[in-house]
Amino acid sequence: MKLSASLSLTPKGVDEALNRVHKVNVRLRSVLILLGTPQTVEQVISKRQALFSTDEILEIILELVDGGFVSAEGEPIPRPVVSASGEIIQIADDIIVSEAKFLLVNFCVDSFGTKSQTFIDQIGACKTVKNIQLCLKNIYAVTESQIPDRLPDLMKVITEINKTA
Repeated sequence: MKLSASLSLTPKGVDEALNRVHKVNVRLRSVLILLGTPQTVEQVISKRQALFSTDEILEIILELVDGGFVSAEGEPIPRPVVSASGEIIQIADDIIVSEAKFLLVNFCVDSFGTKSQTFIDQIGACKTVKNIQLCLKNIYAVTESQIPDRLPDLMKVITEINKTA
C-alpha cells in the first residue's frame, strides 16, 4: 500500500466509529476514530507510531479495508490471489522474508522494467510474511491484467519463495 494513499471511512466504518455496531477491537477502533477525517497512510502511521509499529499500523489499515470499514483511494483492495486453475496462492508462514523480497524484486524489475519502482518500494517496506503476502497479491493482480504471459514466471517465483521455508 502506498504511503500517499488516501484513507476514509465507508458508511460501515462511520457506523462502527459512532455506534460500535460491529464491535471491532480497540486496535482497529483507534484507527477508525482517527479516520473521522480522511488522511493518508503516512499521516495515520505518524499519529499512531507511539502505540503501534509501522507494520502493525499497516496490518490494521489492511484489516479495516478488508472488513469494509475503510476505503483506500487509488489503491486496489487486496483480494485473495487465485490462479487461473482456481487455486488460492499462498506463501508458507515460515519463509525467509529477505529471500522472498529479493525474489519478488527481481521478478518485478524483469517484468515491469522502469515501472517496477512502486512495487520495489512496497516490497522494501515488508517486514513480515503477511506483508509479503499482501505485496504478492498486488503483484499478481497487476501481472494478470497487464502482462499475463509472465504469470508462469511469477508462479515459479512463488515456488522458490516457499522453498525457503
